[in-house]
Amino acid sequence: RLAGGRPSRQCVPRHGLSIDVAERRRLLIDSRRLQSADDRCRFVLEDHESRYLRKVLRLKQGAQVDVIDGQGHLWVARLLDGHQLELCSEIEAPSQTVISPRPKLGLAIALIRRGMDDVMRMACELGVDRLQPLDCQRCVPQAEHRPERWGSILQEAVEQCERLWAPELHDVCPCAEWWDTPGPNDLHLIAVARELESPRLSELLATQASVDGAIWLSIGPEGGWSVQELDAAQAAGWISVSLGDTILRSSTAAVVGVSSLSNWRTLSC
Repeated sequence: RLAGGRPSRQCVPRHGLSIDVAERRRLLIDSRRLQSADDRCRFVLEDHESRYLRKVLRLKQGAQVDVIDGQGHLWVARLLDGHQLELCSEIEAPSQTVISPRPKLGLAIALIRRGMDDVMRMACELGVDRLQPLDCQRCVPQAEHRPERWGSILQEAVEQCERLWAPELHDVCPCAEWWDTPGPNDLHLIAVARELESPRLSELLATQASVDGAIWLSIGPEGGWSVQELDAAQAAGWISVSLGDTILRSSTAAVVGVSSLSNWRTLSC
């Protein structure tokens, strides 16, 4: 499990507790569990969470932990006996609240044989909000499909990179059904290679003053999109974009594309 890295930045005093810049770990807890805390704002840790705090981080009773719900909220908590956490404020009064970034960024990527774990982690760190695995015609039989592992990787990445909003991981979708799935107000982009007339992703984004819906970027398998898939995408209104002059592996293309989307959102919003 990733240990996390950067110090917490919160400096909000609440209930006599001063939150400084000292390093403190984060723990992502489902909001439904947080809502089930008792009248003393205490809840029981699951076994893997308790092991992580006590064995990996070596936290002692009374140590502080930042608890996040993946929905934009952060609470400061104290470790009680190794099996319980106590929030230092009411559930209705988080120490920090962040509005969900807009527009939402979505990455749809074909199932690949190697590198999907890294794609999930880096996409999360770069700010992707939605992740859609695709089953395409040229996906190899050995392509990875490990949603439980990916969910764990995303949780660890959220805790490590200090996001307050966790990305959504959708079930795998057949490529033939995918092109008509995003909303009509979304910007639909599909990465292609060897199509000289396709604009570079960064150039196309530079022409976008704003986007009403989400921005989706679709990345194909390492064997490339089939002719049928490209025709179907074009018929559904997807815009072909280039990610550069060289041919990239699917995992590399995903990171390059997501970096461009994230930079554009940071500079435009």
